[in-house]
Amino acid sequence: MELLSSRERKFIEDRLRSQYDIEDFENLILIKAGRGRIRATTEETLRLASRLKGVQQIGLYVMKISDGSLALSVEGSQLLNKKIRKNIVEVDEDLAIEWMKASPIKLDEKVGGRYVVARCGELYLGSGRVSRDGKIYPQIAKWRRIPES
Repeated sequence: MELLSSRERKFIEDRLRSQYDIEDFENLILIKAGRGRIRATTEETLRLASRLKGVQQIGLYVMKISDGSLALSVEGSQLLNKKIRKNIVEVDEDLAIEWMKASPIKLDEKVGGRYVVARCGELYLGSGRVSRDGKIYPQIAKWRRIPES
């Protein structure tokens, strides 16, 4: 468990601002979780975990750094829901199901970033990578995908 340095945190805050127009990442402690993954926790949880033996991980997986861009997890997008003001793609219920199957989504609208966040009403579904062919590839972990029928 390794906390982000102030330089790494500033990089993430700058990326959140430029990609998603998020101004405040609350008072969460950010932790490196391996392979570019970032977890978030509170100061109280960090203090408690430091006193306990055998704690392997703490916090919630909120994002992954990939080629200098941030892909928010489902939980990360839900945690930051009202703060995300840019690169949001609205999907209906049918497209939300396809998103959760990790099926590529073709949208008519043009999106500005490399990653976008899908939203179905008030439910945030995590990030998807925008390809050059205009399709969005949802970044949904295999264990949480809706199986193909």
